[in-house]
Amino acid sequence: MKTVNYYFVRHGQTLFNRYRHLQGWSDSPLTEKGVADAKHAGDLLTDVNFANIYCSDTTRAIKTARYINAQNQHPKNEKEIEMISAFREQFFGYFEGANSVETEFKLYQQHSTVEPTLNAMTAMHGIKVAIDIWKDVDPFHDAESYDEIVTRLKQGLDYTFKKAQDGDHLLVVSHGTLIRILTSMFNDQIDVSHSPRNGSVTELQLTENSGQIKYFGKTTKI
Repeated sequence: MKTVNYYFVRHGQTLFNRYRHLQGWSDSPLTEKGVADAKHAGDLLTDVNFANIYCSDTTRAIKTARYINAQNQHPKNEKEIEMISAFREQFFGYFEGANSVETEFKLYQQHSTVEPTLNAMTAMHGIKVAIDIWKDVDPFHDAESYDEIVTRLKQGLDYTFKKAQDGDHLLVVSHGTLIRILTSMFNDQIDVSHSPRNGSVTELQLTENSGQIKYFGKTTKI
């Protein structure tokens, strides 16, 4: 049975992360800390010989992937890094670019959470409920639902899995909420009420019939 090891890395910190703005399909550059985050992830994964390197098609993910590749003992040609839109962050629709603290307060206050934040809602009701509220409240209903995100995430996993050989190691540079959803799909016992840190690593071991999260949001040597 074919087994493929995925190393999902959250991109380095960006200006929008620093300023607490919602950053789904919108983009902003890496900060100085973000570059350090990417290089730290590269140090964590320096010994892993990746068969393929993937990232979402956002600038922050692309640049993080390049920094990680540059730190690797078995680097690929940058042209071999493949961008896949299926690994994008949650799309916030109408709320893209808005202040995250203010927006979460407005959204989740209506749902009687003790603390009106995405993290608190996820802890109390699960990440699916927390995500679906964005689509319900979006006046255009353009924000992605949990199921919409899962559908495209599975497409990305299917595509990369079919290309891989048994025992391959794959790097995927992606985003905080997407990695939380990925983790909840394969292990609903892991606490995803807080986003993995920028530059952290989450490992998924995937077979044709099942998947196992080896660890979530690791920031120390692999």
